Amino acid sequence: MISKSAFARAFGGLALSLALAACSTPAATPAGVSLNVAGSDSFKYEPATLTAKVGQAVTVNLQNKGNLDHSFVIDELGVKLETVKAGTTQPVTFTPTTAGTYTFYCDVPGHKAAGMTGTFTVTP
Repeated sequence: MISKSAFARAFGGLALSLALAACSTPAATPAGVSLNVAGSDSFKYEPATLTAKVGQAVTVNLQNKGNLDHSFVIDELGVKLETVKAGTTQPVTFTPTTAGTYTFYCDVPGHKAAGMTGTFTVTP
């Protein structure tokens, strides 16, 4: 038979464990977002401005509407989608961990210099 004091200690320990587990539950992360971006032979992205939140899974779907290959790169976030052929759409998925404003661009030689860039803003 368990004494009242042993029962109280066991119950108190269980309650403390449950309380600590509740406190250590990670904060909810924002729902993922899918962003569609078109690239063309006019060396532009449409839209040229994208937004997401820290911790939010982001899928960028690059649709190549031109005849030339295009890509989607964000150096600071380690994002690199290479060689999207004419008439195709390719996704790249990543989760930004730091708020800020970043430049995305096409790394096909000459395309960035011709203006194929955009702005990706990550909010807290």
